[in-house]
Amino acid sequence: MKVRPFWFHCCRLLSYFFFRTFHFIRSQGVESLPPGPLILAPNHASYFDPPAVGCNVPRVTYYLARHTLFAPPIGSWLLPSIGSIPVNQESPGPSSLKNIFEVLKNKGTLVLFPEGARNTDGHLAKAEPGIGLIAARTGTPVVPVHIIGSREALPRGGSWHPFRPIHVVYGKPMHFTGDPKNRGDYQKFADDIMSAIANLKNF
Repeated sequence: MKVRPFWFHCCRLLSYFFFRTFHFIRSQGVESLPPGPLILAPNHASYFDPPAVGCNVPRVTYYLARHTLFAPPIGSWLLPSIGSIPVNQESPGPSSLKNIFEVLKNKGTLVLFPEGARNTDGHLAKAEPGIGLIAARTGTPVVPVHIIGSREALPRGGSWHPFRPIHVVYGKPMHFTGDPKNRGDYQKFADDIMSAIANLKNF
């Protein structure tokens, strides 16, 4: 990975000021995030979700991004420099997993959406088992995150609505306790994460 921390934090602070100015962003629980390798697992309803989650966290955070965005000259330099990992959503390859495992092995923080894609109606969708697999293979704690208001600010297929407030709630770390080789346990852990995300809406 070719992350440039100075450039990353410049972008993070710009994102924070944008959300603070136009969406009165506030966060809860970020000060309790544990050190070391970490997976942040938010719900996903808007393009605003990745920067809204990361701008509150004072550390480099990595994200998965559609591989077609990494076209040269700009995408091939800019996206890796701010922690983006290319992934083919239709056919994820071993290179994406290798990059993810490398980030977590080096005690990095990864934002991973359990739903996989943005939901269309604002309701939480069923989780994909991939987050369970990654947590099981790496032993990384997963922090559920609930983003409230991002869909109202920028809905899927809609236009931007400024001055709609966004609230980001970070929960307590969860640990995979099933069979690291059992796909069914991956799905169960992913479902447990989604339940934890849902419960955070009441905070």
